[in-house]
Amino acid sequence: MNNPSNQQVKHKPQGLTRRSFLKTGTAAALSAASWNRVLGANERVGIGAIGFGLVGRIHTRNFKAQPDAQVVAISETYRPRMEAAAELVGGHVAQHRDFRKLLEDKNVDAVVVATPDHWHALMTMLACAAGKDVYVEKPLTLFAREGRWMSEVARRHKRVVQVGTQQRSGPHYQRARELIRGGRIGRLVSVQVSYFRNVSPGFGNPPDGNPPPELDYDMWLGPAPQRPYNPNRAIYHFRWFWDYSGGQMTNLGQHSLDVVHWITGVKGANAVTSAGGRLFLEDNCEVPDTQDVLIEYPGFRAVCQWRECAAGVAATGMGG
Repeated sequence: MNNPSNQQVKHKPQGLTRRSFLKTGTAAALSAASWNRVLGANERVGIGAIGFGLVGRIHTRNFKAQPDAQVVAISETYRPRMEAAAELVGGHVAQHRDFRKLLEDKNVDAVVVATPDHWHALMTMLACAAGKDVYVEKPLTLFAREGRWMSEVARRHKRVVQVGTQQRSGPHYQRARELIRGGRIGRLVSVQVSYFRNVSPGFGNPPDGNPPPELDYDMWLGPAPQRPYNPNRAIYHFRWFWDYSGGQMTNLGQHSLDVVHWITGVKGANAVTSAGGRLFLEDNCEVPDTQDVLIEYPGFRAVCQWRECAAGVAATGMGG
């Protein structure tokens, strides 16, 4: 932190390397005996909020408004957000940069994981192993195998885990499900999902350097590969780098694909083909700004398109 800001700094991991997390954190989640306290009939559920970005703020505010819940602890690696969370919650609330301290708190009954995507799997498993129920934001995982691990851990520790795929609650989607399942469009043959956002010309090419002193960068990285700090990698723009996210396809696209699965009842795809790239934005980000995905389901196909300028789902049938 004391080096000149114009020099690239290589940050040494301090017990928080990807290898140590995967060896000790995942092993603990898979083997540790869970514990939890028994709630009395008139007790409120103690909520631990991990992450206080845009979505984390919404969840914290909503849980604070619930008469049968109380936000008792927060964890955030970026000090200004930690302070904002404490101000929103009000009163006495435990504050932790290290989420593992939050998981040790016996006043916490359930946690909300609203962090960058690369943390979702490990935090969820460790929370389950600590006896906490979990609401985790989407996408649930970055890799399919993480989903299998998470399911195993949740079952082993008898925890409730819910994923933030709230579009199923939308009355318009519920109506669409009713119509399609009722045969109003006949036999379903194709589904189209499209997302367009104009973020031209991109996010620039800032140089690597020192992380701001208010950010615990090592904890922010956690299980991700050790990289020099870059302003575009941390905080919100993490979504445009492969180390932390699958881009907007796993951010927004998963919402619509979840609706496709929910409406049709399919369990998975037979085959998936994807093509695209970072074709026109000029910056140091990595994930595609243009992407086309063809998904072959039993009996129908889905096309998912992403361009970085409206969002929607269209379904086509025969005989309706």
